[in-house]
Amino acid sequence: MSRDRSIMDGLSDSMHSIGERLADLEHDLAHRFDPRPSRFERVRHAVARATPFYNEPAYGSYLPSFLTGWHTPSKSDAKRQLRALRDTTEDGYDSARGALASLASSMPDLRLPRATSFKRGMQSQRGIDKLRNSARDHDRELTALLIAGGAIAAVGAAYYITKKIQESTEEPGYDVVREDGDIEIRDYESMIIAETVKSGYHEKARRAGFDTLYDYIAAKNRGGKSIKMTVPVLQQLADSDGHTKGWAIRFVMPKKHTMATLPSPEQGDVALKEVAARRVVSVQFSGNFSATLASKKLMTLYNYIADNNLTQKGDPEYAFYNPPWTPGFMKRNEIMIEIER
Repeated sequence: MSRDRSIMDGLSDSMHSIGERLADLEHDLAHRFDPRPSRFERVRHAVARATPFYNEPAYGSYLPSFLTGWHTPSKSDAKRQLRALRDTTEDGYDSARGALASLASSMPDLRLPRATSFKRGMQSQRGIDKLRNSARDHDRELTALLIAGGAIAAVGAAYYITKKIQESTEEPGYDVVREDGDIEIRDYESMIIAETVKSGYHEKARRAGFDTLYDYIAAKNRGGKSIKMTVPVLQQLADSDGHTKGWAIRFVMPKKHTMATLPSPEQGDVALKEVAARRVVSVQFSGNFSATLASKKLMTLYNYIADNNLTQKGDPEYAFYNPPWTPGFMKRNEIMIEIER
């Protein structure tokens, strides 16, 4: 840093010396030959004012008082002054060139890299690209981990809530008579159900029927206390005079209630019914309920009934044990068909 400063100081001194010499010569020539500044002088002074190496020359000699006493220089004087100007300029030029050379030698090499440097640079660039790609991969892995972690947390929370609901939600009582994998033969106790009939396709009818029955047990459209929710929600084709009129959606009432203690529905489309004890054959499966999945499981159930010489009574009844937001793999679904004992 100190070396660069000394070089700059030397360059400044050389330029300053040239400027002073030029100013003296021009001042003398102006007094002897031309009372007005020449174009060259005006340009030089303008440049000098914008150059930090020059000191501002005095312009007092260009006041009106210099109009008196001026004369044309002799030929020998002019040659002598021009020779002195040339010598001074050459000396200043050599000094300035030396200073610039010293300054240039202290600056970093700005030449294009040689082949070896280019090869080394390419290797460095490949290393940088590798690091950048590695950083991107780490970002992707971190994002995937965060998403996976969030999904695991959500599933964990859903599992916990589902288990708590299952533990605190009442189911109708039954005894398992026979078990073959996912298929069971059960004997159910008698029960009371609240039923409503809705038209439309399977899922739409179940959703509409659920809303109607929930309004009943939550006492939203009747007087009295609310009734605790139970599982499963049952769905079965509803017949009237041999003709299908829609889907019957059913809530099983808690065991502690009887027909006398249950509040009467004030809605005309909700009915309370007693269901006698019965034997059913059921198949259990998980996943989101769909017509394709239900058809496959229903066919399994029909084959089981046929293979075991069981006698079917009535249409299949679908049972849903979980809220809609439960993950598919955690859902418990069943299809039941009543059979002869």
